[in-house]
Amino acid sequence: MMDRARLTLGRPLGREGQGVLHEELSGKINGRWDAVYKEFDPGTSVEVPVLTAMTQLAGRLSPPDAAWLGEKAAWPAETVEMDGAVVGFLMRAVPHRFLRDVREPATLEHLIRDQGGSDRERLLVLADLADSLVRLHSMGIVVGGLSPRSVLFAVGGEPGCFLVGCDTMGMGGAHALVPADVPLPGDEPLGTPQSDGYLFALLVVRVLTRDPGAVDGRRLGAFGGGVADLAAAALQQPPFSRPVLSQWAARLREAAAVGAPHGAAAGTPDTAGPGTDKAAAPGGQAGSSGQAASSGRAGSSGRAKMVGIAATAGAIALVVLFVVGKNVLKNNVRAALTDSPDVTTTPTEVYTPPPAPTPTPTPTEEKPEFEVGDCLSGLPKRPAVDSCNDGAPYRVAHIVRLGEYCDGKTNHRFLDRGDVTYCIAYHFGRNHCYKWTKDEEYVDFAKCGAPRTYTVRRVVRNDESKDGSACGGVGTHYWTWRMPPMTVCVDKH
Repeated sequence: MMDRARLTLGRPLGREGQGVLHEELSGKINGRWDAVYKEFDPGTSVEVPVLTAMTQLAGRLSPPDAAWLGEKAAWPAETVEMDGAVVGFLMRAVPHRFLRDVREPATLEHLIRDQGGSDRERLLVLADLADSLVRLHSMGIVVGGLSPRSVLFAVGGEPGCFLVGCDTMGMGGAHALVPADVPLPGDEPLGTPQSDGYLFALLVVRVLTRDPGAVDGRRLGAFGGGVADLAAAALQQPPFSRPVLSQWAARLREAAAVGAPHGAAAGTPDTAGPGTDKAAAPGGQAGSSGQAASSGRAGSSGRAKMVGIAATAGAIALVVLFVVGKNVLKNNVRAALTDSPDVTTTPTEVYTPPPAPTPTPTPTEEKPEFEVGDCLSGLPKRPAVDSCNDGAPYRVAHIVRLGEYCDGKTNHRFLDRGDVTYCIAYHFGRNHCYKWTKDEEYVDFAKCGAPRTYTVRRVVRNDESKDGSACGGVGTHYWTWRMPPMTVCVDKH
């Protein structure tokens, strides 16, 4: 927690949601990113334990997840207090590529108003957003009031998105600030993966038709890859019958590869059929009109480094608190709150979409590639069955249908292959040597003693201490996982 008196505030950057943004010049987030300070409006109701847990989330994530979160979102990094009360928080500034000029963020509202972006670029931005939502859900984070104002886009280079207004996102059903109401069909509750899916489908329809009031997925018939089918299903089906976001990402990229005439869907009138909710545009629980990259100055007498969104690999090699598994939406994040010290006209050429995919078979209908209990190496690109006795680093804990969640209680990772998802647990062998991939997301065998490798000395399962005491305490090297709990004592080379 930072005292407000220690901040060196620069120019104001406008408003965002329930607060005002300022440059913060005395340091950098994670030693890398320009900092922004958000000060809450007087009288704003803030759930301080939830906000505190949000600032601590990076330390509970795997290194690649923590780094990804820092690159893709202006996530709360450190709370700021004044006279003993929390008055705001620090976060990273918006990257320059997501700005229209030095001050104005490039929100999806600009795409909806047809201000830039080809059809292909729009499809790829939306595909990146779908991927981002999938990854956030796997961390226990739900966006809630997904809004055109809370999603920034860039089309130069590789099209992609960046999320702002993160202080109203939900973690395990809890919110630091109450998100704005967003119309959902049938009084559906806000703040679930299913509501995120509905609001995402609305964004897809509106961005691709360039119509802020569009609600009819059939207007996307000009786009390849079955996008119109997914949109219609997402906007008309009940929550648990909607397409999953991973399906969206694949279909949108297929459509980008096929291509569609610029504005092909833009002039199509909205003819929503029976059962289609004429919902208003997704409301912005966190407007982003003021968030911009700060000047990059850093006072030499200020703090050298602020508590960061994501630590670099070297800084977190000793202690890694993983929040893993695809279904951590409640259990893991609520545990994080408990641990907090202070205690979410028809187009002229119509593309005929491919036939709808046949229902996904259950794992029992077709023999899976791997079986429960198999030990694996070579993840993620070349997974192969390996010897459990020879220290293969992964073991198949259970198998679910593609699109379903692993429970997070018996697995640390997941692997999508064909029609199924393999829920994977780490399986290390004593005196065996391992290395992490360059992005530090996967581990595999290594030559013992080689630089940047590790030798496993002890594996302590069901260890919830999270402090390395099982390995001897201070000066030891270890990895810890929270769900399921495990500590691995290692020698670093």
